[in-house]
Amino acid sequence: MKERRNYYRILQVQPDAQPEIIQGSYRALMKELQRHPDLGGSTEGAVLLNEAYATLMDPEKRAAYDDRMFQKSIAGDTRFMPKGSTPPPCPVCGAKVSRPPKSGEFCMYCHTPLRSDHDIEVVDDGRRTVSRMKSSAPLEYHPAWPGTPRQGRMLDFSPKGLRFLCHEELTAGTVLKISSPLLEASGAVTNLSEVAETTEGRKSYAVGVRFLAVHFADTRGTFFSTSA
Repeated sequence: MKERRNYYRILQVQPDAQPEIIQGSYRALMKELQRHPDLGGSTEGAVLLNEAYATLMDPEKRAAYDDRMFQKSIAGDTRFMPKGSTPPPCPVCGAKVSRPPKSGEFCMYCHTPLRSDHDIEVVDDGRRTVSRMKSSAPLEYHPAWPGTPRQGRMLDFSPKGLRFLCHEELTAGTVLKISSPLLEASGAVTNLSEVAETTEGRKSYAVGVRFLAVHFADTRGTFFSTSA
């Protein structure tokens, strides 16, 4: 049967939403927003909500649904790809991709960008054409997927990467899923240094990350470039 509806959109949740978030949104839509027929909602709308809820709250049904939706979202013409080659999988969860992703496309499984918004040019002497921007925005990162997100605080960022503070001694090469009000990204840890800052006796580390793919919430006026 063809998938004609997006259950995540119907329930107004993200594809990586935990069961309690799905349950809370379902209850709010049925009661507070009066989608239930007894409260003035349409029978068809209630049926769709129940259908979406039953699917996403069942681990096996949700996994099967996610697989169908993921394949649908990335399906495309692969005739112009080099023979025998395939695009790299999602760097965070390892989901397979059937064609090179476009800017703005996210992994259906872990909701991580599959391709950066844009590439940054580099001047002839190898220096960055864009300066790092300081920021103290909070962020969440996943050192493994799925898993519980860890908390951190950004130090600075650029189109190529960022630095953030955390209480975990991460290993170089570890791939992270990163979420903040400024950006969504996947990145590889490049360096780690202990800093003097401590919180309740816990050590703090400054972590350098190189983006593998990044989507900025708003790039207007954030960066500037110069020609060589």
